[in-house]
Amino acid sequence: MKKAKAKTKAPKKKSASKIRRKLERDSRLKARLEAEFARAVISAKAYVDDPLRLRDLFQDAAKAARSLPTDSFGDTWPYFQTMLRLIRGYYRGEYHEVTESTLVIIIAAVIYVVSPLDVIPDAIPAIGFLDDATVVALALQRTRQDLDDFMLWEITAS
Repeated sequence: MKKAKAKTKAPKKKSASKIRRKLERDSRLKARLEAEFARAVISAKAYVDDPLRLRDLFQDAAKAARSLPTDSFGDTWPYFQTMLRLIRGYYRGEYHEVTESTLVIIIAAVIYVVSPLDVIPDAIPAIGFLDDATVVALALQRTRQDLDDFMLWEITAS
């Protein structure tokens, strides 16, 4: 009697052209995201010295945050909430222990999240908020110490 050999399929390898197309698509997406964030940074500079405009941004962002899928943001969600509180403390004149460049990055991230014009439209299920979460993560990388300092200030000021 002959034993039947078990047939195993070798895992499919992606063709070089498919990999290249994916890398090109990813790099185009990254470039678009960087360009959009750069526009948000330019816009954010106008908010720093305008408490009323900053207040309006905070109110819009706080309202929008109530309907955002927090799971899309993962571990960055609490820091996004902290960004909003820092903006509120700043426009109210309660907290100014932050550099202008840090404030601009935080404001730009909030502007991007609130803006309906995204690199990936928010309406796309499962991935619609990926770009927003990425922008918040990038802003967090640049401002984490300042956000931690703000949270410490919140604890000691109360």
